[in-house]
This record gives sequence, C-alpha cells and structure tokens, in this order.
Amino acid sequence: MGPVLSSSALWAYTGAKAALWVLVLTRITGLLAVFPLLGSEQMPLSVRAALAVMLATVILPVLPVTATLPSGLPEMAALMAVELAIGLLLGTVVAWILEAVSFAGSLMDIQIGFSFVQFLDPATSQTSSVSSSLMMQVAALLIFVTGLHHQMILALVDSYRIAPIGHGIPLQVLGLVTLTGQMLAKGFQLAFPVLALLFLMDLVLGISGKFMPQLQLLQLSFPLKIALGLMLLGLILRELSGWLAPLFAMAPRYALKLLGG
Repeated sequence: MGPVLSSSALWAYTGAKAALWVLVLTRITGLLAVFPLLGSEQMPLSVRAALAVMLATVILPVLPVTATLPSGLPEMAALMAVELAIGLLLGTVVAWILEAVSFAGSLMDIQIGFSFVQFLDPATSQTSSVSSSLMMQVAALLIFVTGLHHQMILALVDSYRIAPIGHGIPLQVLGLVTLTGQMLAKGFQLAFPVLALLFLMDLVLGISGKFMPQLQLLQLSFPLKIALGLMLLGLILRELSGWLAPLFAMAPRYALKLLGG
C-alpha cells in the first residue's frame, strides 16, 4: 500500500465526507418521501433512490463545513433520524398544499353528489372521489410546470444554514399549527363557490317544493346539481393555476420559516 493510501489523515477525511454524504442523503430522502408524485408509489423505487443519490452528490460540495460529525454508530443513527425529520418537514409544506386542494374537492363532491362514487387513486393508493382526484392530479402537474420542485431543492440547500447538521430540529410549533389552519381555510375558500351556489339551488328547490308538492324534487335535484357542479368544476380547474401560484410561491419560504428561518 502506497504512502498516500496508508495515510490516517486521508482515511479520516474520507470517512468524514462519507458520513456527511449519508446525512445529506437522509435529509433529501425525507423531502422526496412526501413530495407529490416523486414520493408516490407510482414512481419506481430505483428512480427515487437514483434521484436522491444524485442530489446528495451535487449538493454536498456547496454545503457549509460542519464541526459536529458523528463519532460512533449510535450518534450517527440519532443524526440520521433528525435529518430525516427535517426533510419530511420541508416536503410536508408542499404536500399540505395538495391536501388543501383535495379537501376542497371532497367538500365539493359531498355537495354535488359525487361522494357516493369512490375509487382507488393510483397516486396515493387511497380511495378518493371524482373532483378531489382530478384536482389533485392537476395541482401535482402544476408543481412541475411552475418549477416549484427546483425552488424546494434550493430551499433544502438553504435549510443547512438555518438547521445545520448536528444542531437538532428548530421546529416552530406555532408556525406549524398556523400553517395547518391556513391550508384548511384555503381549501374551504376554493370550494366555497360550489358550496354556496349549490346551497342556493337547494334552497330554491325546497321553496319550489313547498308551493308545488307535485314536483319530484329527488329526481330533479340530482341532475341539476351534477350539471351545475360540473360546470363550476370546469371553471375552478380553469382558474386553479392562478389560485395555486401564490401558495407555490410561498411554499419554500414557509418551509424554511418552520425551521426558524
């Protein structure tokens, strides 16, 4: 063995870089695990693994030098758990935006009557209704059209400035609760036009049935609600990109804000 390969300093440096690469890979894995489409079961595991390895290799040289590296296996396992949690937290912000869209679609389907029809969504492997699944698929495609996945990778790199390796999870619990409430409010806001107009239609049909008892409300209301609901759903899908644009723009900032940035 040559003098270079037998150098203990070289092996110590290589071991430190390998440990740092594994920790970076763990944070990226957490982000990709919950990121829409990239973390779904439809994406082959080999593709997800190759993407995580490639990103870790590219990001590692630009990271700030950390002074706290694991000295043993237990410490390494603890740091990996922390890094995984930080990555999951970063990706959860984007996932919640799509959950707000799904929540809006579920509310709309209840009012339209599509909630009676449930099918298996291949993207999430869970049962979903018609409007919810359709809006989720459109929103997921808009993530890549708008370049949000690039912005989240930049936010991941910036997260090492806010939450360096070995410094724990600076989680802002109040910010997490606030963000959850905002996403629920946004989902209700998206579904509100459908809920309001169909409620008014139910009110008109109810009054009409009071004055015209011979009117077959059940046979009349279902096709009317479905027709009006489909028309409103088409209008919402047309404006969905504009509605999601501010949420996508704030997603990287909110992700870093949850870490204290």
